[in-house]
Amino acid sequence: MKKFFYYAALFAALTMGFSSCGEKNEGDEPDDPEEEFVSPIKVDGDFADWAALPAAKVAVAENKNAEKNALKVLKAYADKVYLNIYFEFDGDQIVDREWPAVHVYLNYDGDKATGGYGDEFADACVDSMLETAIFSGGEWNDWNASYWHWWGEANGTGWEWTAPGTDTSEANKWGAEVGEGEGISHGMGSGNAYEIQILREMLPNSPFAKTFGVGIDIQQAWTSIAWLPNAASTDENPNGLANMLDVTIDE
Repeated sequence: MKKFFYYAALFAALTMGFSSCGEKNEGDEPDDPEEEFVSPIKVDGDFADWAALPAAKVAVAENKNAEKNALKVLKAYADKVYLNIYFEFDGDQIVDREWPAVHVYLNYDGDKATGGYGDEFADACVDSMLETAIFSGGEWNDWNASYWHWWGEANGTGWEWTAPGTDTSEANKWGAEVGEGEGISHGMGSGNAYEIQILREMLPNSPFAKTFGVGIDIQQAWTSIAWLPNAASTDENPNGLANMLDVTIDE
């Protein structure tokens, strides 16, 4: 009988020891799960958070064209997850607010020899484009864009469109890959400014290069009236084309 109680007591002691080793005591550091990333930019039409960003991490393009001047300034900031874009526009020139399209153009691979669209950018290296309007029916519109890829010749020009599910031969300039409303981006405006946040990993051609190119335009009645970056109009450069804005990811 004494041996029984001895072994029972020994078993209980060992069991408690293993249990205490497997359990966390009060004050122990918890395991470190990967924390969800929170961007320093919140898309809400309040632009104070842009002023808090380190200036060296924000790429900026200001209007340099006296004729194509409906866009005043473009700022782009790429954090670990998102591409954030802020721009200011001349409200007097955006008279049609039923559905004024704003395009974001991306040289996502950072390679000047690929992509195209020399219509608005001197380096003609746009790989893809996102499109939707900043207003809808006169009210601010969430910039939940569609996504298009350049299928034309390298460093070419053109506005030919290819609908989703159709042939994307080299004869077609733009081919749709993601439809509008799929949640790859969002935006909101206030006054004469607007901000956009694009989830880079949801774009079909991610990952992005460490440094990549960005440009925007704004349209009235499906015609571009301004774009950034731009340059002054000259005899050699009558359309005021400039290279895309280089953006480096803040890791």
